[in-house]
This record gives sequence, structure tokens and C-alpha cells, in this order.
Amino acid sequence: MKIRKYLFLTGILSLLLLTACDDFLDREPDNQVTEEVAFSNWDKVNGMANKLYREMRDRDRGIVTLNHFSLSGITDECKGTKVEQAIPDQFNFGSFGPSIGMPGAANGIYWNDLYGSIRKVNVFIEGVEKYNSPDNPLQPGDLKNRIAEAYFMRAYFHFLATRWYGDIVYMDYVADLAGDVNFVRQPWPEVLKKLLADLDFAIAELPARHLDIEFGRVDKGSALALKAIVLYMNASPMYNGGKLPGNDTRAGKDTYATYDKNKWKLAADAAKAVMDLQNNGISRYSLYQGKGSDYQAESNNMVYARIKQIYIDQTAIQNEWILIMSNNKAQSWQGDHIPPSYGGAARLQPIQEQVDEYEFIGNDGYGYPIYDSQATAKGYDENLPYDKRDPRFYSDIMYHGATYQNKVINTATGSDKIGASNATSTGYYLRKFFHEDWKRSGNWPLHFPMIRLPEIQLIYCEAMNQYSGPSSEIYDILNNLRARSFMVPIPPGLNAEALLKYIHRERRVELFYENKRYFYSRWNLEPNSPAELAQEEAAKASANPSLVWPYARTQRAAHGMRPVADPSGTLVVGGVNYKMERFLLEDRVFTSKNYFWPLTSSEITNCPTLLQSPNW
Repeated sequence: MKIRKYLFLTGILSLLLLTACDDFLDREPDNQVTEEVAFSNWDKVNGMANKLYREMRDRDRGIVTLNHFSLSGITDECKGTKVEQAIPDQFNFGSFGPSIGMPGAANGIYWNDLYGSIRKVNVFIEGVEKYNSPDNPLQPGDLKNRIAEAYFMRAYFHFLATRWYGDIVYMDYVADLAGDVNFVRQPWPEVLKKLLADLDFAIAELPARHLDIEFGRVDKGSALALKAIVLYMNASPMYNGGKLPGNDTRAGKDTYATYDKNKWKLAADAAKAVMDLQNNGISRYSLYQGKGSDYQAESNNMVYARIKQIYIDQTAIQNEWILIMSNNKAQSWQGDHIPPSYGGAARLQPIQEQVDEYEFIGNDGYGYPIYDSQATAKGYDENLPYDKRDPRFYSDIMYHGATYQNKVINTATGSDKIGASNATSTGYYLRKFFHEDWKRSGNWPLHFPMIRLPEIQLIYCEAMNQYSGPSSEIYDILNNLRARSFMVPIPPGLNAEALLKYIHRERRVELFYENKRYFYSRWNLEPNSPAELAQEEAAKASANPSLVWPYARTQRAAHGMRPVADPSGTLVVGGVNYKMERFLLEDRVFTSKNYFWPLTSSEITNCPTLLQSPNW
């Protein structure tokens, strides 16, 4: 076991200790001698391939995508603080645009950064072919893998670009930037065709699993999973019969204006290929089932150890994680997010919109959203809002009355109260990804799952539900996923519409704080759906909008929950009785512009043929 652990750690860290290779990918291939030398030596070729992993890390960035903030802060998951340029607020209040630039512009995740990485991939792919680069003499087959990994990365960088900007330019060659190049955004169907071609190449060439010493590299499952996500995106309303609000200037909008049910089948088949993938006759991926029913120490028997270990345990990372960002952050990240009484600064705080998505466990043994009348009928009490909730709630979020490291969190008094210095403004503190026993000492890395198996399972369930309706297979997958986290099943007999709501809610809970919500809500055009707009109007017409829930998923508001001392209150913390009171924290800006990022004015100046993003 010690040897295996050593090999695992060596492999996952080796992608950061990159082989020196004269930085050839960072400059233009204008010196033929240097170019030939670079691509005629296996060690240099391998070093260049490894550098592409650094590019992938810098273009995604995981839980620090927005300069130390995750994307949760610009969704209905979290509220960010005012530190580090208050980047989430710049998004949420509309303080950015083509002339101003994007918040945290040095992040490395914008148009020019993405295309810089794409160019490096193309330089590598073309150079290896042009000079017939040699294979690894000590382990033949490595060159084939490195080439396939590069094809995956080219697809991945283009995927990142299209989810931010919509129509993009698919660059599958090294452009002559000294020439008169007028780039034009290509319609999504053209981009999709090229993106899938790159992924299919990678799928055909990559192994189902690398050796332990190289664990963390892209493998066949990574490419299959990205294909499933891309085809889900293609099947979603954004590209399948939905109407982008405002002035839709996308070049290919007419080609996907009509709904095509078969797109869902393509997404389902792609997801199933991941779920069915085998390595030497054994399923390549499986849900983590470790730790039995143990509770995390110092949590008053509320936080299941298994749920925390999904993001820590070696077995979980090896068998459930499909695409991995190793060492995304270290212990300092947790210090930024814990409550002030522990020396933290509450950088990102969950909001009520996210909290409401964790279902109540009814007295009939099924889960119900707390805003559903069925929840009240089955025992939910709004005066005890944190009782009998989905176990993932207790693992993800600290609330008034929660126990963390044997101390009860109090958001009514003391240094952790709402509005105190460096304290929460929402009534909640983040808990997901935390090492529960951390005490500001030691040195542990925080790895980040760019893709996990549950995301692919949820794509399959949603796609099949949209294509052919509810089935026992869908129920089995969803209930197995919930049971892994000790959550009760979904009520039986739901129609397709009701089951879809459960699937979407499952995604919000299972993938909370994993940078998914921002994109899935947009792909589904959720902020402008008739149901959500109607709910928003109902709140506006109410004398107390904070009590009209579920809150509209239009991304235009954020709510919190505060404790109010009251002798008749039924929630007791520190010997005081409290009633919990919902409140509006802030109104946010979300318009038709917010579906895609704008190009900066300088990008348009440099290449006038690149049209601005829709509604900008």
C-alpha cells in the first residue's frame, strides 16, 4: 500500500515538475535548426507535452478561476467578499465590458490566453509530425499518448473558449501571424464537428488508464467525458431550439433554432460510453464508497466522513475523478474561507438560493425540496430549517447551530455573526472541500476535480429523460448516487417534468462549488425561462419578496438567513432561542449580455473581422 501511494503521488505531482525543453512552445517556430533539434529528441518532445498540462491548468484554474474566487461567487451559489478587487461583485453588478476589460484581467482565462495555448498545442502537433519525432526508447508508445493528449487539449481549450464566448474560431493549424489573417467566428455546428474530431482521435489512441507513475494524465475516459459534456451542451436549449434573449448575432443560430430530440440521444450515448468504460475487464470509473457510515470527528455526528473523503481520498481520486487538476491550492485556501473565530475571512459564503436546494428527508423515506408542499406534509418545519436535510448540506455548509471542530457556529453574536469584520453576510460559511481537522498547521495540497463521474451520470439521466422519459434505469442511477452520500431516494412515479427538476437539483447539490452551475444554467437558458421569470414577477408583486420561494433562478438576487432572538423560537444556540428569518441580501445584474463574455475592445481592434459577442 505504501508503494502504491508513493507511485500515485509521484504521478500526480509529476505533471507540475515539467521537463526543461528550451521553452520552444513559447516562441514562434522561425528557426528551423532549433525547431528540428527540439522535435528530434524524445526528452525535449516529452517536456513540451508536459508544458501543455501547465497551459491547461492556467486556462481552467479550478477553485481560483477568478483570482482566488471560484465561479460560485458569480452564480446563485455564493456571495464573495470585497477583497481581491471584489471580482464577483464586478460581475454581479455589471461593472465590466469591452472597454473596461474583464475583472482580474491577469487571470489567464480570456480570449487571447486561450488562443495562445491553442497555438502552442498546434505547434506541438505539427512539429511532431513534420520531424517524425522519436518515441520514448525506454517505454515505446509514449509518443502516441503525448500526441493524443495534445489533441484532447486542443479540444479542451476550444471548449473553454466556446462556453465563455459562444461562436469562436477553431484553430487546428499554426497560423502565420505575420500574414494578413482575418479571423471570423465560426458557427457552432462547424466548431462542434472539429471539436468532436479531435476528441475522437484522442479516444481512439489513449489508454483506458495510465500507469500509476503517470496517473493524472489525460486518458480515454477524459476524452469520452468531455465529448459527453460537449454533446450535452449541443442538446441543451442554448443550441437546440431555445431562444437567446436580446439580439442573437451568433453566426449559426438558424442551424439550431429548431428542436432536435435526437441530440439528447447523442449526449446520452456519449455519457453511457464513459459509464461503461472498462480497463482490463473492470469498470474504469465507480462512485467512492469508502469510510462506511463513519462521521467526521468534531462535527457532532452530522458530517459523514465519506462525503468529505470524495475530495481527499486516493481511491476516490483514482476511480471517480475523470479529469484532475492536481495541487490547485494548498492549506491557505481553507484559511481564507473559515469563520473569523477560527482566523478566517469568509471569502465566499453560500447564499440561501443554494441552501434551499438541499432536500428535506420526509417521514415517508423520500426526499423533497423544502419549497414543495410535499415537504411540509411530510414533516418539514420552517422554524427548524436545518433539520433532516440532505447529508451533503452538513458537509458543504456551516450554518447557525452547526458544529465545526467541536465548536458551535453562532451567526447571531460574537466574531462570526452576520456583518462582523471578515464574517458572513449571508448567514452561512463554506465547508465543502475542507479538511475538517485542519488547524492552520501542516502542509496539505488541495486537488480539484475538473470532471467527476456524477456529472456524467447526471448528463445521462437528463438526456435519457428528455429523449424517452422516466425509467427504472434513471431512478437507479440517481438513487445510487444519493445513497452514496446517505441521502434517501427520489419519490417514485414522477413524470418527465418533475423528474427533470430532481435531476437539476441533484446537479446543484452534488456539484456545488465545482464550477458547474455557471455554465449549466446558461446552457439551459434558465434565467430567461418562462417559469423563472414568472416566479420573479410574483416576488416583485409580494409585500415580502423574501418569502416568495423557491427564489427565481434568474441570477438577479441573492438571499440570506439570519437568526433573530425570540423566546418562542425553536432553534436553540448557546442557550438562546432563535427564529430564522430570510432576507434579501442584494439585487444583481443579469441581462441578455450575461450569457457570454465580451471581447475586449483591443481584440476587436486587432482583428476587426471578429464580431463582438451577442448583446455587447
